[in-house]
Amino acid sequence: MARHSWLKPSRLAEKHKPLSGAPSKTGARTGSVDDLSPMSPNLELKQLEAELRGVLDAVHSGVLLLAVDGQIRFANAHFGTLFGLDPGVLASLARIEDVAHLLGPLVRAPGPFVERWKFFATGANGPVHDEFELAGPSRRVFERYARSVLDDGGRPLGWLQIYSEITNQRHIQSKLAQTEKMAALGQLVSGIAHELNNPLTSIMGYAQLALGRAPGTLNNEVQMIFAQAERARRIVKNLLFFARQAQPERTRVDLNEIVERTVALRGYELKIENIAIRCELAADLPATLADPHQLQQVVLNLLVNAEQAILESRGRGSIQLRTRKGAESSLLIEVTDDGPGIPAEIVSRIFDPFFTTKPPGLGTGLGLSIVYGIVEQHGGDVAFENLPGGGAKFTVEIPLLAVPAETVCVATAPSADPGNVSPGRVLVVEDELTVAQLISDVLCEEGHKVEAVLDSQEGLSRLARAHYDLIICDLRMPRLDGPAFYDALVRTQSPARDRILFITGDTLGPRTVEFLKLHQLPFLAKPFLVEELKLAANRILAGRARTTSIATAVTQAKL
Repeated sequence: MARHSWLKPSRLAEKHKPLSGAPSKTGARTGSVDDLSPMSPNLELKQLEAELRGVLDAVHSGVLLLAVDGQIRFANAHFGTLFGLDPGVLASLARIEDVAHLLGPLVRAPGPFVERWKFFATGANGPVHDEFELAGPSRRVFERYARSVLDDGGRPLGWLQIYSEITNQRHIQSKLAQTEKMAALGQLVSGIAHELNNPLTSIMGYAQLALGRAPGTLNNEVQMIFAQAERARRIVKNLLFFARQAQPERTRVDLNEIVERTVALRGYELKIENIAIRCELAADLPATLADPHQLQQVVLNLLVNAEQAILESRGRGSIQLRTRKGAESSLLIEVTDDGPGIPAEIVSRIFDPFFTTKPPGLGTGLGLSIVYGIVEQHGGDVAFENLPGGGAKFTVEIPLLAVPAETVCVATAPSADPGNVSPGRVLVVEDELTVAQLISDVLCEEGHKVEAVLDSQEGLSRLARAHYDLIICDLRMPRLDGPAFYDALVRTQSPARDRILFITGDTLGPRTVEFLKLHQLPFLAKPFLVEELKLAANRILAGRARTTSIATAVTQAKL
């Protein structure tokens, strides 16, 4: 704009007052600009200078205007606000070296903070920027940007620095990257877990059958096989927790009760490991809506993480669990240990899936990832900090949601055994040969007549020709999957649609959950136990399947 032409470098040169001129006796001025031209009665020029001061002080960033040789010509008030400098200290800054000397001790990496600007001082004319963090317990990240002020001929008259705090942006970006990483790995893990569930189902099932038959020493060996298969089952379950995409099953929960129940689970192990555990539970903590099983998993994983950190450092120590009400309608669970803490260089990776510092065989790197995923699904957050005197502290924050009066806790007890049932005719539709054979062997021992087919189209053909009292069908199969198989039975009005039991290794997939919930169908989650299979089959054969809700089916699958 014409009336602002005095701001152009060419006008600065015409006034014979370049930015490289001598500094004022008082150094930088807070909220004012050194005269950019000799004293003049020109009121328009004074008005424009006042406008410039107003503009720079209104900028929500720290601004430094410097001469070519590093002399500070102007520092706005927000620069001092960013770094906690009072106006007197800010006014005393005369050169860029004064800024480096003042801010250097506050910065986490002082060397790069100063060295970066030596590059600019050598004559670089293009824009440059970097980021730096302030030292201290709370992370504060700043972006520093600079560019030259040039005249019409491209000669440098000075340079401008702009400082902005970007802590929130980096926090959001970090959470977004973590979420995207977990989503991508979740899809991969879900597929791997599904493939592992089939052989695990067979191993565990036949180990259980063998335990009832193998005498003496052989029985001990089979018991070891079953124990290791059960261990693998728990690992797969953790993988599925990590990969879970379905929403939590919310019900009324008491955080204090969850903490007490979890501590009871680990109390004996902690005692024999010489780890003292203290609970400081808020007496007036209100109930909220959440998934009690998932929150117990969160507390358990944090307990185990603290326990392992203590054992790896000195073999004894203490863990403290605390609950309290947080700000803005939230509830907090704090898990604090007196272990070695976490090295600063890996803090940013502790929630990464499969990242672990533990020796092989002692950790999968999924514990904290599962914590992060569950809390995020609840709309909460997880924070970590190393304590000044040593140790680590994890803080879980979940929203405090109003609990409807009619909401009650989910019952976790299994339904009553339907008792003995008459032998029936069973059709097994399962594309995994060993799983189909296991189901056949178990039910044949129960006195049922069992037929097994590995192809779902063949299963439909047999149902069209003969009557079956029970159909056990896998949900994920080639050609015709479980939902399509069920739809075909509904279209043909086959009575078999009311006598079907699904088995699946994909109980956490959103499409699977939606299908089972929509049709209120009973199912077993792989890898299942022999007793679970017998109980579910007998319940359907006794004519009780259609009254079993999806919640009961989920409970049965978790036994």
